[in-house]
Amino acid sequence: MQIDPHRLLVLRAVRRTGSIQAAATALRLTPSGLSQHLTRLESETGLALLDRSRRGGGRAVRLTDAGLALAGRADTVAGALAEAGREVDRLRDGSQGAVRVGGFATALTRLAVPVVVELSISDPAIRAEIVEIDEPDGLDRLRLGELDLLLSTRDPDGPGLPSGVDESDLCRDHYRVVVPALWERTGDIGDLLAGPWVTSPPDHPTSRILHRLRHEHRIAPGVHHVCTESRTRLALVAAGLGAAIVPELTLAALPVGGVAVHPGPAELGSRVLTALTPSEGPSSAAVERFTRHLTYVAGDATRS
Repeated sequence: MQIDPHRLLVLRAVRRTGSIQAAATALRLTPSGLSQHLTRLESETGLALLDRSRRGGGRAVRLTDAGLALAGRADTVAGALAEAGREVDRLRDGSQGAVRVGGFATALTRLAVPVVVELSISDPAIRAEIVEIDEPDGLDRLRLGELDLLLSTRDPDGPGLPSGVDESDLCRDHYRVVVPALWERTGDIGDLLAGPWVTSPPDHPTSRILHRLRHEHRIAPGVHHVCTESRTRLALVAAGLGAAIVPELTLAALPVGGVAVHPGPAELGSRVLTALTPSEGPSSAAVERFTRHLTYVAGDATRS
């Protein structure tokens, strides 16, 4: 009996994710394609691997005892393939397959974490280490070789690219106006700008956007609160203390009850999420693969 090891890894992905749909997404297969792999594995082994009698909604599945046993063996196969991948990296470019990723909370939550989960199934040769860090410290650690990748943002009105690093664009993150959910959301931007706001320090992009809008509409600054943390800003909005300008990915990463998106002006602008790498020396194969997956996940995150 010949068992295809890649089909064992498909079975392992189903056990780890709990559903056909989630496993297919992690492996970048269609659900029907993944199901075909499982059917062929059952044919190869002569065993029922999925407990179809207890299959629930949302394509959730459970494995039979035989399926669980084989999925357990697949852990050994995945480990062997991961070690083979690390050996290839060592022979090719000296990389151990480790990727040290730094960045701010939103980028790590919405981009890096899904990539780590996905790669744990589809490319276990990569071992990711996540570090939440502010931009100045992250740049220092990137230049010193203590980080391989730094998730950052580029704003049209902000400073240029720091020295000693290269930049790859991941996605465009649009700004949105959010207001307390109990406010009456009319389309009159003048009334909105004249009201209370929860803003950020003057050098922050969202503060500059609010200043520009008030200048364009000849609205004098009103009552405002100043916050550096997005979580605090959204909490104040939810409490009814003012409107705010927040990036879309931040809203997705920090869902807060009592906050609603206002239609606002037609175009507030956007920031670009980027991946920074050291300029000196080529990136390892592991870093390149991680960055490639980041681009996929970033595209999905901004389309959802």
